[in-house]
Amino acid sequence: MKTPLLLALYTHVVACSVSLVPEVSQEGLLQPYTTYADVTLFHFHVPAEVVRVTWEFAAFMDDPGCRVREVHILVQHGSYPVIFHNNATLQEYLYIRKAAVHKIVTRTAYQPHDATVLPVYNPLPGSWFAAAYIPNWNEQMQQEGIIHKCRYSLGSIAMWTQKGRVKTLHVGSRQTITTHENLSYYRFYVPSHTWFLQVNVSNCRMLEQAVNRETGERMFRWCVRSLALGARSLPTYVPDKPEVANITEGDSYVFTVTRPYADGYYYLLVATEGETKLDITVHTRECTSSSYKKLVPHVREVEATEYTVSSQQEVRFVATASPDSSTLVSTQEKDNKPANGASSVVTWEEVWPNVTHKSPLVMARITSQEEEDMMHDVDFSSEGHRCYPILPLARIKHASDFTDTFLIQGREWYSTWLSVKRGPPVFTHLTLLPFTDIGGTLSMNILLDELLMNATRQLISVVGCVRKGRPPDVIHGSLTCEEQQLTLNVTSRSKTTVEDLILIPFPEPDTWYLALQLVCYDGGVRATCMVSQVMVSLDVRTQPCVFAGDSPCGEHGLCQETHRGMFFFTSCVCREGWRGWGCEDGDEAHGWASVVTGVCLLTLSNLFFLPPALVALRRRLYSQALLFTATMIASVLYHACDNEVVSYCVTKYEVLQFTDFFFSLLCFWVTVVGLGGVGCEYRPALHTLGVIVIAPAVQYSRTALASFTLPMAIAAAIPLCHVLYRRWWKGSWPALEPRQILCRAIGLTLALIGLIMFALLQTKDNYRYVHSSWHMVIALSLVFLLPSRPPAPPPASGQPLAHSPSLASDDAELIDVGEATVDYTTSSPVFHVTSDVDFLLTDNEEESQTSDKEDE
Repeated sequence: MKTPLLLALYTHVVACSVSLVPEVSQEGLLQPYTTYADVTLFHFHVPAEVVRVTWEFAAFMDDPGCRVREVHILVQHGSYPVIFHNNATLQEYLYIRKAAVHKIVTRTAYQPHDATVLPVYNPLPGSWFAAAYIPNWNEQMQQEGIIHKCRYSLGSIAMWTQKGRVKTLHVGSRQTITTHENLSYYRFYVPSHTWFLQVNVSNCRMLEQAVNRETGERMFRWCVRSLALGARSLPTYVPDKPEVANITEGDSYVFTVTRPYADGYYYLLVATEGETKLDITVHTRECTSSSYKKLVPHVREVEATEYTVSSQQEVRFVATASPDSSTLVSTQEKDNKPANGASSVVTWEEVWPNVTHKSPLVMARITSQEEEDMMHDVDFSSEGHRCYPILPLARIKHASDFTDTFLIQGREWYSTWLSVKRGPPVFTHLTLLPFTDIGGTLSMNILLDELLMNATRQLISVVGCVRKGRPPDVIHGSLTCEEQQLTLNVTSRSKTTVEDLILIPFPEPDTWYLALQLVCYDGGVRATCMVSQVMVSLDVRTQPCVFAGDSPCGEHGLCQETHRGMFFFTSCVCREGWRGWGCEDGDEAHGWASVVTGVCLLTLSNLFFLPPALVALRRRLYSQALLFTATMIASVLYHACDNEVVSYCVTKYEVLQFTDFFFSLLCFWVTVVGLGGVGCEYRPALHTLGVIVIAPAVQYSRTALASFTLPMAIAAAIPLCHVLYRRWWKGSWPALEPRQILCRAIGLTLALIGLIMFALLQTKDNYRYVHSSWHMVIALSLVFLLPSRPPAPPPASGQPLAHSPSLASDDAELIDVGEATVDYTTSSPVFHVTSDVDFLLTDNEEESQTSDKEDE
């Protein structure tokens, strides 16, 4: 029913628009959310230049009697969506805001007729991930096969409209274009290391005129109704709130972008009301690759005039450039420059003014005319086109997944220490790969040298900005962060302020930039720094789950890796009510008393197996006594290991689980087999048969109904067949005393209550209480189901048996007493037959009584 519905939806939409291209439909089972491993994931690849992509989701359930569930779906570009369940507290150092994420809610149905639709206009190209789950579900813990277990699933299909014939513009030259549609798209490529972008739309001319048919007068209309510029994806056309609106004939408009998204396409949208001709010129300024090759950091000794650092910080990384000039490519037209976009040679002082030749990260040169202006303070806001140097961070690959580190590369080794000078900021960048890095956490930690707390009376601060896809902005000489959550700030105020951290779970694959700038304050007012530089340690790495070290999920969670097809990620499993991405929200956490109570209930409740063991020992049922004791010990050890907080495992968890289930079923087998009065000579073989039947069943599935019902059905059939056999062969039913009937009834009732508790009442929330009660009920039922004491073994030849008034064994209930004649001779052994029936006499006694009567 699911596939026809999705095909029907696809057919309906395709019939409306032939430009929609469908992605292969996908379907997955839905699970209640406890950890991120329960999330159902879908992957879609959206091509470039898509105007609209539409996702359609339909949630199913396999039976009309199942409860309708709410399904939450998150769709995100680039990486897996981060889920914060049950309004858990978000820590300040966690950054979960993504470039494009959408959330919808749907409901399950047995035969859904409508699908939930999610339209996304002008989506980013590449990988899109959809994560679906069922929230707020206290799932019942039940044996498989007892009652129908509802299964929920989600079907999905994606369709998109791709814009064709997008014209490509050339950078650095003026081009005349003519619009033939109301919405026209143009694109141009921005190469790597581009720090300045300018798009000039000018000389607008209308090729069509609007004329009033009644009066013949020319009607007014705008030459360009709207302009929009977008990076990596088509810009969105919003008629009510256009980015640039209402350009008249002959007017122009200039887009200026500092530090644009590099190594990708920019798209220009031109909205007109008729055929229009425009001139478009695209200018870029970029740092050449040769400049980066000359930027080789190295280690040098600390000069005596500089502040003292600790022994492990006696090196610092700087970078120098060759005395030869580096080229800064510019295609911007100037009055004193050729219009063909020829390159100009500039010196390195243009990049970083007011610094010496010993300053690090030298990249380019400026002309002699511009060098005079560098003697004064420079307004960086007017120099967004200047290419600030960027230090690439080298990836150090480790054997484990999500444990890569990014270090600054020297001539002979790598280091994490970076020298930050006063003045312009220092930029670094790293690249995260799709699928390889998105399943962990990107950690960015900066540490200020603690010796700076006593180096000067000023408050020394290092401000850091993190940004994805493009370098952070520099406005009026100050580093400006795009978002407050992506800001790092360390100061020399105290030891608690010299370190700052940002954690980005499931980071998007892209180029990530980190910029650092030295800022000083004197009396709360920003002032010129008295120190020329400071040492900052960069700890940039990918790590599993959340935190670095041996506890990736803190003290209240466990880190688990999940491999599911092409998906690979890590997530935290929170324990005892702790919540949050890193298990740090303890508002609903269980207290220590609750934890200890749960452990004690699950373990000490097994002591109720001691009474049946003692009763079996007193009745000389040594096999049952040993088995009950082993079951008690195995269950205690298993539940001591199967605990989230306080756990103690003497061996592997699988071994403890197998022994617990195996001994529990074997207890029932041995007890039930002994109810029918089976002879002692057959019981060892029947017990061995139980081992042969139960061991494979438990190993096959420890939660399936068949693993329990099949051995118990065979065990119940054995005494029943034995009773029927005695009835058929000897023609008598076993005689049971009222006390025995009462004990059997109590035992069976307790066993039935325990079965109902185990199969129908257990949930994840009440497990500790219901399962502990099950231990006690089942153990008490064994006391009432144990058979009576077995008969004593026959004595040796020639030795008389002790007189017993009755047979205590259950076999005595099946004996038919009839007439018996025994012929004894004086030479034969003497046999004594004891019975409760007093009319059984020997032949010798009858003869002596007859002779006595004759004498009388």
